[in-house]
Amino acid sequence: MKLIKYVFFIIILISCIIFIIQLDKLNTLESGPIMIKFPYLSSMENFEDGIQVWEAIILTLSIGVFVGFIIALFQLIAQKSEILSLKSKIRRLTNELDSLRNQSLDDDIDIEDDMNNNLDL
Repeated sequence: MKLIKYVFFIIILISCIIFIIQLDKLNTLESGPIMIKFPYLSSMENFEDGIQVWEAIILTLSIGVFVGFIIALFQLIAQKSEILSLKSKIRRLTNELDSLRNQSLDDDIDIEDDMNNNLDL
């Protein structure tokens, strides 16, 4: 099953690369490929003219995957801490239950009947 999943992901990846290459071929002008300028990236040495469309797509997708990974990591850490706190609570309650089970019952418990008290009145 994992092999089928990996093959499926590789097929999707190859089809995305082919799509991006065809997109790059369509987005050309007589002077060259269309360039996209990012505000802070265009001030660097090699990026004065901007970056090509396919590079911009891969850059934004990579940033999205990285941000998603970071968010998933924080959620995983929060869930792990919640699991640990619930396990400690279960352990504490189990110990309390065991101690209550092991207590001896007192034989001199007086059970009073309310009906007898009502008849005396």
